Amino acid sequence: MNVLYMVSWYCSATDNNPSESFHTIAALDLAKRPGVNVALYYPYERNIDEPVVVTNEWGLKTYRSRYKLEDKVRNRVNMYKAMKQIVKEFAPDIIHAHVATEAGRFAVMLGKIFHIPVIITEHSSADLSGVRSFPHHQYAYMSYGGSKYNACVSDKLTDDLRKIFPRYSFETIYNGIRPVTVEKPNTDIRVIDKINMCMVAGMYDRNIKGIPVLLSALSLLKKDGIQFVCHFIGDGDYREEFERLAKELELEDVTIFHGRKSQKEVYESVSAMDFLISASRYESFGCTMAEAAMVGTPILATDSGGSASIVNDINGILLQEYDANAIYNGIKKMIGRIGTFDNEAIKADALRRFAVNEITDKYMSVYERVLNEKN
Repeated sequence: MNVLYMVSWYCSATDNNPSESFHTIAALDLAKRPGVNVALYYPYERNIDEPVVVTNEWGLKTYRSRYKLEDKVRNRVNMYKAMKQIVKEFAPDIIHAHVATEAGRFAVMLGKIFHIPVIITEHSSADLSGVRSFPHHQYAYMSYGGSKYNACVSDKLTDDLRKIFPRYSFETIYNGIRPVTVEKPNTDIRVIDKINMCMVAGMYDRNIKGIPVLLSALSLLKKDGIQFVCHFIGDGDYREEFERLAKELELEDVTIFHGRKSQKEVYESVSAMDFLISASRYESFGCTMAEAAMVGTPILATDSGGSASIVNDINGILLQEYDANAIYNGIKKMIGRIGTFDNEAIKADALRRFAVNEITDKYMSVYERVLNEKN
């Protein structure tokens, strides 16, 4: 069985220090299965000169086609050329596309041209993807209708899409998380004699991850005289703005912005925390929360969509209201529960629900069913 992952976002061809994405983790686990070959296609590469480039990344044959926002016709020609080359060199039996309104719609078109069945995994929340209105509603309608199977990465997303597109079927399959064993938590990162909490987030948007709201909540917490430090792990265009805001709120002594860390460093750091905070407004799933649970770290999360599929009574607290006061009160509740969470139970629950091999089993069943129907 040859499976082609067609993804809507991926590391750039010019990234000298790429980190594994959940796409890569899932594809590599799938490739371990006997008789299964996996290749990856990214149709939105902005940093290549040739129409199509082929590399080997993480042990996966990886195709990229050149994309320029202003050149819609040429983009589609490049996608056709890429798929023609992929069919010749890799001969995919099935295309597994990710996000209907982006790669998914083109996967369905190319699947029809080259007679290859397509399935779609939806990662983008209904609120952010624009599928409730024109033109993304039409893009998604065409994509889901042309797909042989539609998966969603959270129960909230499944419920939303069933309501928006009642004609089509949707089922929940979570993102797979690679199980990890942290041999030594990074206790050096902790500030002694203080409560240590953290957020792991890409700082690519001002509001989506809720960092300004969290900083406002931390300001309230500091006024209470509580001894704490909040570690921010991640980087992006808005990092400097967030650091300035922390300074304006007089939080320099209780916030540490660590920047980008490797996946191994993230696990080692998160496992040393008293708890992790997710203050997102929108999350289709929430990999950082699932990863925290994988290492047994409790979670405080706003009800951002995907978080409701991750946070439960075993591993943390899910907030129903979204503002600085709600997060402030949630942090105080988490502080009161430090030492009451069973870290091993958190790990076991996360392993059962999110381990990548369990998720791969589910997709293998989908692939086999789709190919049997084709034959």
